Amino acid sequence: MKVLFLCHRIPYPPNKGDKVRAFHWLQAISARHEVDLFTLADDLADLDHQSALAPYCHRITTVRLSPSSARLRALPYLFTRRPATLPYFYSAELDTEIRQAFLQTSYDRIFVYSSAMAQYVEGIDHVPIVMDFVDVDSDKWRQYASVTRFPRSLVYRREGSRLQDYERSVCRRSSCVVVSTEREGHLLRQISPTVNLHVISNGVDTDYFKPAAIWPDSAPSAVAFTGDMSYFPNEAAVTFFARQALPIIHQSLPGVRFLIVGRNPSRKVRQLQKIAGVEVTGGVPDVRTFLAQAQVSVAPFSIAAGIQNKILEAMASGLPVVATSRGLQGLSADVGAVVEKADSAEEFASKTIRLLRDPQLRSRLGLEGRRRVAVDYNWERSHDRLSRLLERAGAPGATPERLFMPFASMGHQ
Repeated sequence: MKVLFLCHRIPYPPNKGDKVRAFHWLQAISARHEVDLFTLADDLADLDHQSALAPYCHRITTVRLSPSSARLRALPYLFTRRPATLPYFYSAELDTEIRQAFLQTSYDRIFVYSSAMAQYVEGIDHVPIVMDFVDVDSDKWRQYASVTRFPRSLVYRREGSRLQDYERSVCRRSSCVVVSTEREGHLLRQISPTVNLHVISNGVDTDYFKPAAIWPDSAPSAVAFTGDMSYFPNEAAVTFFARQALPIIHQSLPGVRFLIVGRNPSRKVRQLQKIAGVEVTGGVPDVRTFLAQAQVSVAPFSIAAGIQNKILEAMASGLPVVATSRGLQGLSADVGAVVEKADSAEEFASKTIRLLRDPQLRSRLGLEGRRRVAVDYNWERSHDRLSRLLERAGAPGATPERLFMPFASMGHQ
């Protein structure tokens, strides 16, 4: 088959959540079909990575997206009924390229990654569309509204409402829809009860992420958080831990370091370095180097959607994890059962101190966590399920199926 693949960011390098999933889907689809990739690049450095995608694509079309220009373009839409997310990710140049491609090529399927990219195939009803929402973005904006003050809360709530209407219309136009977790599936069914919905989880590369050699006993204890540090939920998470939980930990273990590892740290994140023990690395060549220095990984999210790759990667690396209920909500029941849950600064401090003081407990939880993520989060299995879904899309009698392991005991946390 010939597949047109739309993606809101160039899916390479796979070093952040949305790119990891998109790159794996590109690998899965290109293994069986001919793929034309149309994508945006909001980081100039990403343009240098197009050659890495060449083995997977028959054609690659990448258009530069300036984040500052995109924000200005989206601003007027705050006073309309259309979500501002759409003009942010809109490029007339990319739209023209896609329209020309339809004139030149007879596509068998359209694969859309991220709801904002569905605007580029509005009005096209002769080719089955497989839509991967990944997360339900309207819910994420509502979460933003719940933790911010007026007038931002009003803007975020409005965006959540407008996006929900748009997500409903995208569901109607799609042959089938994919999300990353059962929780996201539950949210989307509330928005569009008749949607042809499939849940396909992310995986984790347990050959790449694996336990490091034993860290010397003399090394200072460290707690790690990894992620893109310009992303608001990540910024809020590390700010909470550094300002509220870490000082309590230091009362009992004054030498503990908090490693904030990830690209584009915001000004608010950089300011956390003034707190004793906080280290902000910025972008690093290999996140595993810093996971190897840590004894515990934390996921102190007040805002979360989908699945947290950082939790899977830490667990695959043999680290025990302390996470909020929000951080846990996308995990399978088996994996979530070996994560330490904490929703207050006192709980985070208490459970982190306990793990830092008890190497046997760390080892037991770390090894069991790695075993469980290897079972429940397998990229090869997810690749196969996505490929089968793409091939069946639009076929008469095609029905929704749950394309992940049955979580009989998993609730919507």
